[in-house]
This record gives sequence, C-alpha cells and structure tokens, in this order.
Amino acid sequence: MLSICIPTYNYVVKDLIEDLIKQCEICNINFEIIIIEDGSNKEYYEQNKKNLLQKKNVYHIILPENIGRSATRNMLASKAKYEKILFIDCDSKLPDSQYIKNYIKNFNHNVVCGGTIYVKSQKTTDKILRYKYGVKREMIKASERNKNSNQSFATNNFLISKNIFQKIQFREFLKKYGHEDSLFGYELNINSYKIHHIDNPVIHVGLEDNKTFLKKTEDGISNLILIQKNDKIDIKFTDEIKLIKAQKKIDKLKINKLINNYFKKFKKKLINNLINTKNPSILLFDLYKLGYYNEKLLQQKYNNN
Repeated sequence: MLSICIPTYNYVVKDLIEDLIKQCEICNINFEIIIIEDGSNKEYYEQNKKNLLQKKNVYHIILPENIGRSATRNMLASKAKYEKILFIDCDSKLPDSQYIKNYIKNFNHNVVCGGTIYVKSQKTTDKILRYKYGVKREMIKASERNKNSNQSFATNNFLISKNIFQKIQFREFLKKYGHEDSLFGYELNINSYKIHHIDNPVIHVGLEDNKTFLKKTEDGISNLILIQKNDKIDIKFTDEIKLIKAQKKIDKLKINKLINNYFKKFKKKLINNLINTKNPSILLFDLYKLGYYNEKLLQQKYNNN
C-alpha cells in the first residue's frame, strides 16, 4: 500500500524510522521503508545500518558516492513496490501520532504535500537565519499553499502516485540544493497534475548553521543558472521564479553593473548581518541573493566574451 522513501546524507534516522513503523502498524497497512545513503560518511551509515538491521520491512541501501538529491529520489522511487510513495527528508520529525493516518485519508489525490513546521526551541543564535527563513517562508498553512498549489511544492514531505512519478521525475543534472522542487512542481503542473496541500507537517529538525545555510543558498542560485542554461527545460518555468523576475527588472533598467558595484561594497556587511547577529534580516537575505545572482550572471557573461 505505501512505500516510504527517505534520502539520507550524514544523518541518524533511528527515531524517525521507529515512529513511522509504529504509525504504519497502528494503521494496519502494508508498507515498506527504503533508505538510501547518498554517499554518507562511514560513521553515519554504520550507525544507521546497526539500528536498522533487524527492522521488518526496512531496506537500507548505501551508495559509495554522492549522486545528488534528484538522482537519489529517482532511485528510491524505482525501488518502491507500492503504488503510493511517501518522500520524507531524513532530518524530519513527526509532530504527532496522526501523520501516516492523515496521508492515508488523502490517497485519492495524485500528489499531496504535508508542509513543514518549526518549533521555538530551534531558535538558537548559530541557526537563527535558517530558523527565521523557515518560519517566514516555509511554515505556511495548507489553505494558503492551495491558492497557488504547484508553486508551493516542497520535496521534504510529499505523497505521490508511482505511475505519475514514472512519467515525471526529478532532473538529475541538478545535484546540489535548490530549485529541484520548484521545477518538479512546475512540470507536474504543465502535465495537468495538481498538487493538493494538507496540514500534515513534519518538523524540520536538521537546521544548518547560518554560514552553511548561506552557502546552500548560493548553491541554489547556481542550480537556478544551470536550469536557465539547459535547453531541455521549458523557458516559461523561469518566469515563475521571484529572483529571476527581479533580475529581469535590473536587466531592463540596465543597472547590472551598478547593482554589482553596490553588492561588492556592502557584501561583507550583508554577510555579517546574516551569519553573525542574533536577529538577521530576511530582507537583507533577499537582497544578498539578488546581488549574488546578478554577480554570477555578470561573471558568466564576461567568461563567455
């Protein structure tokens, strides 16, 4: 009935697996849990191997090298034997005992997103940027997400019918963090598969420290540039990305170099606010992303000339 797929990288999944097994057993459903270690360090995959060895219906696969977020999810789905596939990120925690039951109630939908929440105990100085961003941009009720359902898609907690996933998969040229979810949501939409959002969140417990999150954000922008350069991607997809919309206004006004000069001048101060203060500004975070994106495009243009 249900294949639970968990892409894993350098994370101990014992508690998550035990909670999932317990809930599946209470619901009395046929299930399997598949974990793929995407090039995890030995200390993590050995600990997971030890913890999961005797678990019934749990399959633990260790990849010697990191193949990327998209390829790992595609591999997980290819190994799933049931028609409904539930993807959960490894750094998730179930907030209550109704998580699996809530998804079972929505098996009539082709694609279902449960959402993400954060708790106040996660609000620590070293991870405050990721916490604030999560609360402001990701912790959104289903009623709001359903207003523009396919643009609100997130990969960390969603249910999908296997026959649909076989038609629309994650793009494997995207190996790092960023925009693989928005592209997947867009491709579902143009193939007439609507995403249904429900309030069935996981707690995102694996928050990165400020510096790491800023680096992952830069990786996401690099991913966005890769998407733009790929001629196999529908160009209309990029019209939905807020960062690209802002950049197009800069291009139209022909102030790319001016913006880049200001970015270079204030870059260190922006970084200091985002990673070294107790109350980083999400507005400044947005400005940093725009400045970084504009800078990368100018560098690309210079290298091509």
